[in-house]
Amino acid sequence: MLTPIAKFLGYAGLIPFILLSGLVQFTEPPLDFWAANSLLLYGATIASFVGALHWGPLLSPLSNQEGYGFWRSKGAWIWGVTPSLLAWVALHLPFSSGYFLIAATLLLALLVDRKQFRHLIHDETYLAEFLKMRTVLTAVATASLVLAGIAIRQF
Repeated sequence: MLTPIAKFLGYAGLIPFILLSGLVQFTEPPLDFWAANSLLLYGATIASFVGALHWGPLLSPLSNQEGYGFWRSKGAWIWGVTPSLLAWVALHLPFSSGYFLIAATLLLALLVDRKQFRHLIHDETYLAEFLKMRTVLTAVATASLVLAGIAIRQF
């Protein structure tokens, strides 16, 4: 079962997405520019975080060592840095394109988590609860990024 602090921090992490997306869409300069930049940076940070989630179970000294399939031996390590690299590319794009790339990265990360986390987390109840939370977090974050990307007309 996910701990209350994990749930609290996970859902609290949506506040910047929602707030900054709203500021991008509904405020005037210079606040809209500040919010646009902040949203892009925050989205990139979160994209990096969700990739790194795959390294955590592998780095634990209590890591379940059964099944040294490709995902545990190489795939999770490689995937763990992929969202960070995609986010880094997004930081070099115009805001709307960057938002869309980060949104796509978050969606891709969720799909990878749904398919591959079973190789890292063997407690089915915990995994189901984690993936449920990840789905909600990804849906809200992605919607916030896409709405801001559609609304933005400059920068």
